[in-house]
Amino acid sequence: MLWLHMGMPKTGTTALQGFLRSNGALLDEIGLRYMEAGRRRLEGSQRPALSHNIVAFHINRNAGPMDPFRAAMTSEFDEFSDRTCLVSSEMFYSCDLTRLAEVFTDIPSRALRITFYCRRYSDFLEADYKQRAKNGRLPGGASEFIRAQLDQIREQPERLSFSAKLAQIRTAFPGVTIVPLLYERSDMVRGNVVDDVLSRIGTPLAEGQSPEATSNPSQSRAASEAFGIVARALGRQKSRQLRRMVVDDPAMLRRNDVLEPDERAWLDEYLAKHDVAFQQEFFPDRAELFAPKQLSEEDKLFRRDTAEEYEALRQASEIVFRMALSQ
Repeated sequence: MLWLHMGMPKTGTTALQGFLRSNGALLDEIGLRYMEAGRRRLEGSQRPALSHNIVAFHINRNAGPMDPFRAAMTSEFDEFSDRTCLVSSEMFYSCDLTRLAEVFTDIPSRALRITFYCRRYSDFLEADYKQRAKNGRLPGGASEFIRAQLDQIREQPERLSFSAKLAQIRTAFPGVTIVPLLYERSDMVRGNVVDDVLSRIGTPLAEGQSPEATSNPSQSRAASEAFGIVARALGRQKSRQLRRMVVDDPAMLRRNDVLEPDERAWLDEYLAKHDVAFQQEFFPDRAELFAPKQLSEEDKLFRRDTAEEYEALRQASEIVFRMALSQ
């Protein structure tokens, strides 16, 4: 069996891939092959990359055929047909799925499975905003950008609808079994993505084999925007370097500080209505795809364009600039 893991973005994909690449002996023990085809560049034989993003980059930047990837993928799958095989890239979620399917044309549909995590709509939008901000890729101000995003979703709900994504996958991969997963830590095997994915695809880790539990603090919107200034002024590499430095300061660490409560409630409710059929097909035991978001009293009072938020940005910027000057 070959599993194609497609993300979605901001659902722990990098943590999973890092574990897979760093634990080859353990993968052999549990009968899992993390495919090298698609992790090596076509023109070289360097150490396989962390993920299969190389395939997605080829799709996005090159109109050429997928034949070399298809040949390599088929050959490796045939060689390791006695194992569970895994291909993983969150970039697959938004690439041209018809071209992606060409890579797996020679693998029977009965031997192929597709899986991806579904993250709460508002949480994904927040994570996506912060990633854009850190990379210095936000045109205009925060509220202007967020309201434009919400307007686009109102006009085109398929941008974040899982029902729409499911239809795209089924069109590109007819007859292939699709296994969506919910990105809810409380529902995951041992509460983490690595154990959850490996258990779902039939190669579970034993006690003592799981990755050490880690808690990734969520950087605040103010911190993300401050890192974005560094990215634009000194380059993204410098920004990434600074982001690895943990700073335990209220101005730097915060959740639920992108969408205002009424925006969050509207977004989750609006898109859930478009995904009722998806929820009923794959998660029929749940009353709704995602339980209502529980906000703290402080989070319920959050508003973006306030004196308190501007002060948080000033504080975060000062911390980040001092970090940059000390390097």
